[in-house]
Amino acid sequence: MDAAWDAALDACKAHASAREAPWDVVVRAYNVHEPWAAEARLAAAPQEALHALHACGVDVAAWFLDACGDAYYVLCCEAMGPLTGHEAYAQLPDAIRVCFEWVCTRHALWTELCAPDTDASAFLGQCRTLLAAALRPGAMDAVRAYLAGVLQGRSASEDPSTGVGPLLGPREASAVQVVAQLRALGLDALVQGALLQAATDVLQEAAARATRQSAHTVATYPALQALLRDELMPALAEVLDARPAHAALSASAANAAADVWDVSMSFAPEEGLAPAEHASLYLRLEYSLAHAIGMQRLQQLYELVRDYPCSQAAMEDVVVWLEQTGERAELVRALAQALHARLLHPGVATHAILVYYVNIVYALRLVDSSGVVLSQVLPPVQSYLRTRKDTIEAVVHALLGDDPAFQLLRTELEQGALSDNPAPDADAEVADEQYTRPEYWADPTWAPRPVDAGPAYSQMRSRDVIGLLVSIFDDRDGFLQALERHTAQQLVQTIDYDTRRVHRNNAIFKRRLGASSLHPCDVMLADVAASHAFDERFHCDAEADRDAQAVHPLIVSRQFWPEIDTRTYTLPRRLAEALDTCAAFYAQAHPTKRVRWLPYIGTVDVAIDMDDGRRIEARVTPLQAAVAELVAGLGEAEVTADNCHGRDALLGHSPRPA
Repeated sequence: MDAAWDAALDACKAHASAREAPWDVVVRAYNVHEPWAAEARLAAAPQEALHALHACGVDVAAWFLDACGDAYYVLCCEAMGPLTGHEAYAQLPDAIRVCFEWVCTRHALWTELCAPDTDASAFLGQCRTLLAAALRPGAMDAVRAYLAGVLQGRSASEDPSTGVGPLLGPREASAVQVVAQLRALGLDALVQGALLQAATDVLQEAAARATRQSAHTVATYPALQALLRDELMPALAEVLDARPAHAALSASAANAAADVWDVSMSFAPEEGLAPAEHASLYLRLEYSLAHAIGMQRLQQLYELVRDYPCSQAAMEDVVVWLEQTGERAELVRALAQALHARLLHPGVATHAILVYYVNIVYALRLVDSSGVVLSQVLPPVQSYLRTRKDTIEAVVHALLGDDPAFQLLRTELEQGALSDNPAPDADAEVADEQYTRPEYWADPTWAPRPVDAGPAYSQMRSRDVIGLLVSIFDDRDGFLQALERHTAQQLVQTIDYDTRRVHRNNAIFKRRLGASSLHPCDVMLADVAASHAFDERFHCDAEADRDAQAVHPLIVSRQFWPEIDTRTYTLPRRLAEALDTCAAFYAQAHPTKRVRWLPYIGTVDVAIDMDDGRRIEARVTPLQAAVAELVAGLGEAEVTADNCHGRDALLGHSPRPA
């Protein structure tokens, strides 16, 4: 200790003899505005003066830190102040370079002035704080615009207002170095946020363009995910992994990386160790991409559901969006608004609503397998269909008719008939809602009812689309009556007594609705079978009567068939005689019963020879056949009500109810 004190006194005496105090030498050599060159600062006199001040306990570093703070703040205000308007895009690199070079030169002075035990990060911390304080809103916008240009491969001379597209291009080395300088100067959080926003804008523009240009049969997410993985992430890694040219400042910035908001996007804590693939950044951008695609697809959601299953590929984009974001409420809101505006109003036919109803079930089960979205979207459609008078008939025709729009539904109806698991009944659904069924206690995958689930959530989870269609009605009586009427219409139009399709449909609905509920349909089918047997016996015994051979009766049980048109009119003579022959044979076979013909029901095969040599063969109603024979009997005379009145004896007579 005495030796150090003696050395300090000798140094002070030497400087005193030169009539200049050590403090003055240090202040002039390390002036923050015009410091001496490195050779002059490292000369004997300045170094001896600095050693003397350290030996005397003078805090030279504190003086230098205060002086640098004032000077650097003024410099930052002068450099960053003009960064307003479009010109800021081109002026930013020069402004950043001035600040960066000033910090690099003063950092070298700081390291020379500091004692070995002084915290070297205090200088850079103060510089970061002062630069952030000197930035104005216009300057921050200029930084963001510049970073967006760097990410998209634009040069500093390009005007960002020209609307450069989101295609990535080569980045200039100088531009990447400016980004590294910005981060070293303490704007790491700003750089990260701006780059993340720029990358998100690129993905949003690409998603909007892709969804507009692609058809509903193409999924856009895989291609845009490849853009993110193969182009955007390498571009971000190139910018984020760049280091400033000043080695000491780069190392100091790397040591301070833990202070920023996202370490995965900052400098690596150790030299040569890069943040592997920037996983956190990729996950955020992947979320942004899914969100951007989802917002675009929500605008097309009504059309996507309408075109299902042709739009299944595009619906996969909605699946990805929902998995990434979990915004089921947004999906429900978008679809509910579209349905209210475009579907659930008097201008849309019941048939079209039913087609869309079925598509909703299939499409939403693809998007959300939990059934929560379906449980909130489907009940309003069901409530509206209950107000339509023709809904029941439309549902029955959809299930049993030949409409190609319901082919997928009929396929599921037939597959359900082959399944060993019958559809759940209403009592089971109520038990499901209360979670009191015993199997819940043994199911390891059981989960409680979601808080955002809609009414009849348990029913919506069922895979039974037919059950959801039948559940439109409050009770099954109306549906069963419509089913009976449709069965009767099909049987009346049956040719050659072929009831295989009606038998199959009847078996399917008996499995779903119960065997006893379709007893009238069983009776109708039995009537057709009995009529077929009677027809065979009748034709075996009536071979001599040619006209009677053309009669194939369908004899129905009046009590079990739906209401049938019983009106009558004068039949053609030949047809009336053939029917009388058939009725007489039936009365002979069944002495206690009589036949009453219903002329408005049935078909007649006719062949008409025209005067020009043509022959027209057609299957018509009995009334049309009567008109054709009336016209043929009158020849060239004009057909009027007066000349038809007197021809009853020629045309035939009304059938007699037995």
